[in-house]
Amino acid sequence: MQQEDRPRIRLAEDHEISERFQERRDPFTRVFAHNSTLFEAWNQWYRHIVRDGALSARLKEMVRFRVAQLNACEF
Repeated sequence: MQQEDRPRIRLAEDHEISERFQERRDPFTRVFAHNSTLFEAWNQWYRHIVRDGALSARLKEMVRFRVAQLNACEF
């Protein structure tokens, strides 16, 4: 798929982001912030996933990074 063919989601503006996440400027937050209820729930779930467990948090992050590269994720 060409760069211009990829679907794009508009990044949320400051006034669209819940107060809890206002200070965050990363694109990931800006994509999720359109739906603050979904974003809050995702953060609750993700906190448990990213911590050390059977796999270290560092290894999990390396896997996430590689998957993003393979899928041409820009952030």
